Amino acid sequence: MSTITSRITTTRDAAKYRPDIDGLRAVAVLAVVVFHAFPSLLRGGFVGVDIFFVISGFLITNILLSELEAEAFSISRFYVRRIRRIFPALIAVLIAVYALGWYSLFKDEYKQLGKHILAASCFVANLAFWNEAGYFDTAAQTKPLLHLWSLGVEEQFYIIWPLMLAMAYRRRLSLLGLIVAGGIISFGVNIALVSHHPAAAFFSPFSRFWELIAGALLAWSNQTQLAVNTYRENWRSVAGLALCAAAMLGLNSGTDFPGWWALLPVVGAALLISGRNTMFNDRVLGFPPLVWIGKISFPLYLWHWPLLSFATILTGGPPEPHVRAAAVALSVALAWLSCVAIEKPVRFGKQHWSKVAVPCVLLIAMGYIGGMTYVRDGLGFRKGYSLTADVTSATLGAGHEFVKPECGVPASQRRLFQFCSSDRRETPSAVVWGDSKADALYWGLLRESTLDRRWSLIARTGCAPMSGVVRISSYAKDDPDECASANRVAMRAIIANHDIKLVVLAAAARVLVGPEYAAAGTRNPIQSAALDGLDVSIGILQKAGKQVALVMDNPTLPDPRECMGRKLMGYRFVQTILSVDHAGSFASKCAITYGEHLAATAEYRADIAKLHAMHPDMLIYDPAPVLCDMKKGVCPVTRDGKFLYSYGDHISDSANRLIADQLLPQLEGSTWK
Repeated sequence: MSTITSRITTTRDAAKYRPDIDGLRAVAVLAVVVFHAFPSLLRGGFVGVDIFFVISGFLITNILLSELEAEAFSISRFYVRRIRRIFPALIAVLIAVYALGWYSLFKDEYKQLGKHILAASCFVANLAFWNEAGYFDTAAQTKPLLHLWSLGVEEQFYIIWPLMLAMAYRRRLSLLGLIVAGGIISFGVNIALVSHHPAAAFFSPFSRFWELIAGALLAWSNQTQLAVNTYRENWRSVAGLALCAAAMLGLNSGTDFPGWWALLPVVGAALLISGRNTMFNDRVLGFPPLVWIGKISFPLYLWHWPLLSFATILTGGPPEPHVRAAAVALSVALAWLSCVAIEKPVRFGKQHWSKVAVPCVLLIAMGYIGGMTYVRDGLGFRKGYSLTADVTSATLGAGHEFVKPECGVPASQRRLFQFCSSDRRETPSAVVWGDSKADALYWGLLRESTLDRRWSLIARTGCAPMSGVVRISSYAKDDPDECASANRVAMRAIIANHDIKLVVLAAAARVLVGPEYAAAGTRNPIQSAALDGLDVSIGILQKAGKQVALVMDNPTLPDPRECMGRKLMGYRFVQTILSVDHAGSFASKCAITYGEHLAATAEYRADIAKLHAMHPDMLIYDPAPVLCDMKKGVCPVTRDGKFLYSYGDHISDSANRLIADQLLPQLEGSTWK
């Protein structure tokens, strides 16, 4: 009986509450919150997460070593504690984020959120974000669960760390050797990755474990009584604070991080933790308001980023400072409420199987819901909000059920084309050839086509249908040599297909005007090379007996998502809270005058006029009169309750139907014979 009591007492002593550590938690979470809400005020505040890692490694390892020493270690009991500590607040945040996303996100965004919820439920969010935008990229601000990458790293560490410690302890291996070796290996991975693979260095668990192991080393020191805990050791705490402050004030999003720079917050946190019982820790970190924030630090970390992220999403950019401040205040209130109403009842009090089973079931359910949302393509049946049109009309590709993924190109060369389709109903007698604008045009022609007038598509993004020329300046991410190869392959396929009687060329104006082109085999830019390349293609096709038409580019307007309102933004009080004049924003961004369109495309239109002079019998079709209100002289994003654009400046299925209805009769009458 006395042995058991001794073991329990030893464990309790190791886990003795330290207010200064809660104060350090407060410093860490406040740094992260300020960085997210007001990045210019604390450019390196993101290192608060690194401080959290050290604290976590210290506290958890301290408990594990105490239990091992007292022969009271149980892996099942360890995970039960983790479940009761982590799951309740996490589940509440996931449910809230999913609900807010239902009323705030468009289909593709909601699909991505579903993936992130599934990843967070499995504690692999860091792996999910690894291949997406970096933590400091602008796109990261619109990912409400991005911050859960750190929770993924932490829980992955605690899958293996307790088992490794238990194995080493029971086999009487050197715990210090294990801790030091693990830290050196992980730190080495961090240094190896940070320069050439920054996303991997940031999100990979193996490049982050050393930060938790630094806390574990402190715990080992604490167990072996190597830590000096006297008021004369204030220099440790002061030095630790200086290192953490240097990191928060000196580092920024452009720093190669973690790398060597991560030593600043990690060593700083370790020094602060080792300053137990010092005057600084007791009076500064033990300051009651700081301690209170530290006690709600975990739910505060969980809540603050989704609120800031949704504010950014709803306003379409960085919210006003007072909106961000309000989001931070609300996150503090929600964190306190989560602690009182959700976390404490589950974590503390009488133990009962339901306090483990219910959180597990709920988290599994959230993971399933997230995965289902991803698989079902973001639940497109949800209705969005727009002042002028149905957001679900901003789509492209209606008619996929009529096509097969073939276009006469050999299978070995299919990789050269992002778009390759043929009508499966009857053998096509016409083809649209060009870039992504050709794809946007194609689906209307396909759906409106008739028997013996079916269509195929062959297109490569950013690659105009030219012959005898090569682009010598960069355009998007398209490889110029592969573009030239793709055009040669497309030309051979079209000419060899005797069923094809009509070829419609379509390409973005920005591909023809702007990039530099040269004659094939040379690198000397020729001003007229783009025009010459089109001229040569038309000549080859006509000589092969094909009829040729050209469809001009559509007016360029903003991406339709910039002209949509989120469903929540349909409520005036939400607009007021977020300080957004939604109607004024739409009117200023989402339409241009026809005169502005003509002015912006003057050089392009002049080249098309020259091309028409070279081939006067070729039909050249301009879609602008269909897409613009010619009486009012305005080219809008929407018309008759539908979006005319789908993504970027590419037309939608609503627009390509309008174009097809006007273009097909003209093709029948003048070229398709």
